[in-house]
Amino acid sequence: MSLPSFGARQPVPANLLMMVLIIGGIWSGMTVRREFFPEIDPEAARVELIYPGATPKELEESMARKVEDAVGTIDEVRRIETTVTEGAGVIVVKFEEGTDVAEGVSDVERAIERLADLPEEADRIRVLEFEPNLPVVIVTLFGDVDERVLKRGLRRIADDLDSLPGMGALQISGIRDYEIRVEVDPERLVEYGIAITEVSAAIQAWMLELPSGTVRGRGGNISVRTMGVEERADAVRSIVVRALPTGETIRVQDIASLEDGFVDTPVEERFVGSPAASITIYKTGRQDAVQIARMGYAYVAGRKGEAFPGPIWSSWFGDARWEAYQLGLNCSEPLPADLVVHNDLSRFIQGRLELLSRNALQGAVLVFIALLRVLNLRVAFWVMIGLFTAICGTLLVMQAIGVTLNLLTMFGLLVTLGMLTDDAIVVAENIAARGQRGESPVEAAVKGGEQVFWPVVGTVLTTIVAFMPLIFLRGNMGKLLGALPMVVFCALLISLLESMLILPSHMVHALRGIANSKGGGVFGAADRFAAWRDANIVAPLIRGYGRLAALSVRFRWIATSIALAVLIASIGMVTGGRVEFVFLPVDDAENVVVDLRMPSGTELESTRRVARRIEDAARSQSEVIYTSLTVGQSFDVNTGLADPASTSIAQIFFELSPIEDRDRPSPEIIDAIRKAAGDLSEVERVSWREIDGGPGGASITFEIAGDD
Repeated sequence: MSLPSFGARQPVPANLLMMVLIIGGIWSGMTVRREFFPEIDPEAARVELIYPGATPKELEESMARKVEDAVGTIDEVRRIETTVTEGAGVIVVKFEEGTDVAEGVSDVERAIERLADLPEEADRIRVLEFEPNLPVVIVTLFGDVDERVLKRGLRRIADDLDSLPGMGALQISGIRDYEIRVEVDPERLVEYGIAITEVSAAIQAWMLELPSGTVRGRGGNISVRTMGVEERADAVRSIVVRALPTGETIRVQDIASLEDGFVDTPVEERFVGSPAASITIYKTGRQDAVQIARMGYAYVAGRKGEAFPGPIWSSWFGDARWEAYQLGLNCSEPLPADLVVHNDLSRFIQGRLELLSRNALQGAVLVFIALLRVLNLRVAFWVMIGLFTAICGTLLVMQAIGVTLNLLTMFGLLVTLGMLTDDAIVVAENIAARGQRGESPVEAAVKGGEQVFWPVVGTVLTTIVAFMPLIFLRGNMGKLLGALPMVVFCALLISLLESMLILPSHMVHALRGIANSKGGGVFGAADRFAAWRDANIVAPLIRGYGRLAALSVRFRWIATSIALAVLIASIGMVTGGRVEFVFLPVDDAENVVVDLRMPSGTELESTRRVARRIEDAARSQSEVIYTSLTVGQSFDVNTGLADPASTSIAQIFFELSPIEDRDRPSPEIIDAIRKAAGDLSEVERVSWREIDGGPGGASITFEIAGDD
């Protein structure tokens, strides 16, 4: 028994299958994971070199070259990229395709551990997996308040966000670690005859937490632990450095002054010109990027006492946004400064989802109107139901096989929207035509479906074969584009199943309705219109098409020459450069990051002055909403890892107004900022990158001076 025969003669299983696809598809559409791009396994290791006080040349000769030589002997290593600055450096070790990254990282660690001639003053070398993580959103606390207040407030926000389920990895920037500064008076040391090393040893001993064994008792074992003094200046002041024979004691406060402060690192952050600290939230693993951004907005709205940023009924279904909103609303600590959410890259996903939904709705309406011009109302209605069923079934299969909704798979759905109705139109029209010739509804559905079964299968297979080469692409690009044919396969196969199994069952009802129509109601009026249309519009068009086809066959050489001329002209347009080829085009963006590097050894004040000049130039542009400036440190926007601190580097983020709300594209705005910033000849390198949600973003790099 063929699929059309089973569907026409057994309507109950066919309708049950349709309901399963629709309900399952709606559930899948609400729960499927949303992200920027498909997950890519890391294929590199990151080696961090820390050598405080060393010049770039010293670090290169004493550490970087030795590590490069040691790592270069590993067979799996394909490429080594090294960047050194004052006091620190980063080496990215890229492996051959197909290498087990965990094993490759272990090999790199073992190769570095065998090095015995590294400087003793250098910190321990860190080896990490270079795992790509795209930022989702940034939460910034800013205002003219004390640094301690700013840090305390941001820490509370970070703790709250980290407690939310499904929240991504948090990267805190703009705040420094606490430090107790002990300034010893040399004259007092001489007076008491105490060496400075004795002071240091006493403080370390008193602050040490030491396990002291276990005491066995009747109720169980009790662990004993010696606790050190509190890490506060007041507690450290009372530490005894030496006890005199007279019974007197010399404490830290007798020979030194203490102060609670911050680590003296050359890092500062500003947001729209005010001191700031930020939390960048990165999507990691199998988390939903859109949900992460929504929870961030909801929490900030709660902390600021604003209305819930979403439909209130979502709280009835356990929406994570409502939990985040309540967490912020019920926080007992008031905000010490202004709190804002910016650089929301999840807008790319939400925009594509809205485009997909809008195109599906508009396309469905237009297809329905077009079908009404050539088909019966009942037939057009069931074709549209088939389109909806195919979309839902595609989402259900995507959820089942682990394919996520991302920028590539949504592009695949957009491409296949027009293809999903093709099979249903061919089958439905053929069944309707056989019904008009007098065949019974069941016979017309069975024979009409079987007659076009193999041609429809052929059209589906040819489309699948056209997308199949993308599966065989190698490397990260292959992993990215491999999701596109998977979506096309799922959509076309579900469309084929719907048109050959479910649609014949519905066409039986449609043909019976046409046969039993008494000319009343909407369907009766549609039947009368269809009869008039077939006689006065369709029939003349068919006759005209027949005459054109006969002329094409009669003068076949002329028809063939026209086709070849169009083909040759098309090839010439491409090969001649009239139609340009651009891989992953980026015409506009809403987020821009600027990486600034001054010559090695530049003071922090000089770097700050140049960076603020660029920031002021950006703030002078009406399209720039927010500016965020970090001086002394930068972050890799692809991984979330912080680069080593240096007085000669800075990083600036610009958020532009939405594309539809401005007249100038982002490249023109960047060019205007560069001109407004003035002469940058003192800068060694400045890189302007447009972050568009793609892998690594679009990069526009201008070499201002020097070589990098």
